[in-house]
Amino acid sequence: MKWLALVNSYLRDRRNLGYKLEIDGRILQGFAAYADKKGTSLPLNLSVVFEWANLAPSGSEIAIARRVAIVRVFSLYLHIFDPSSPVIPTNQIGRTHRRLPPYIYSHDDITACLKAAHDLLPAYGIRPLTICTILGLLVSSGLRPGEAVRLSKNDINLDTGEITVNQSKNWRRRLVPIDISVIETLKTYRIVRDLFEPLKNSDSFFLMDDGKGLNIAAADHAFNVIREQVGLNHKIHGRYPRLYDFRHTFVCRRIQSWYESGLDADLFIPQLSRYLGHKKIQDTYWYITATPELMSAAAQRFTDYCCPGGVE
Repeated sequence: MKWLALVNSYLRDRRNLGYKLEIDGRILQGFAAYADKKGTSLPLNLSVVFEWANLAPSGSEIAIARRVAIVRVFSLYLHIFDPSSPVIPTNQIGRTHRRLPPYIYSHDDITACLKAAHDLLPAYGIRPLTICTILGLLVSSGLRPGEAVRLSKNDINLDTGEITVNQSKNWRRRLVPIDISVIETLKTYRIVRDLFEPLKNSDSFFLMDDGKGLNIAAADHAFNVIREQVGLNHKIHGRYPRLYDFRHTFVCRRIQSWYESGLDADLFIPQLSRYLGHKKIQDTYWYITATPELMSAAAQRFTDYCCPGGVE
């Protein structure tokens, strides 16, 4: 059997169990095309796997390791049907992830970004208000940028103050409650967007001047312009500040507010995890960055624990 047929059979079985495997699927199909071109057959030849993995476009150790890790899961599947087919040892994979510190926006950064969004072109079009509104939504809700741009009119219930996120990263559907100030801002945006006759019948909530829904490419482009206007157009920790960093900022500010209110943040992490759409709580901890404010709060908690009567 051709490798592409084996990979497609594997993907079909996994997807029937609810896994999307969009990126993994493309990578595995790339491996299958390479293995078929090499003329190899079962059992799986590990040297071919590593040879193909080392052809990762970036050439980085992480990219190579990710390729091997994806094929390893496939190798487990093959081993079930052909015990002579080896399973790739985990100790031969290497590090598959690294955490580049995100940029945590200050209140002044956010204010400047919102002002710059208002100044976008066209001056009398819907684009400036669209970008400004969606930035405010990202800051206040922690939504993934891709989730925000895909929202339809029916996804936002301004009477109950809930946003329905469909087909998110980990859930088919989740409800995201929003603050009253966000509700009022979205109501204002809806009123304005409906004044544009070509736009008001569009299903997408966030629109551009051509009547089409905002997409992530257009949002990223607008933010690149904003970033340059507010002086953030330089790499920080190895990359430029991103729209996605507003989600990281949301998490840090939320935990900071719990500390400032005297609450035990540990008790609320599970709720925050579900709110963000995470299935594993460790994914939520991934978003926590050691900001000066959080480090100060942590130091104070440690002082209170060690010296309940205060430091003399």
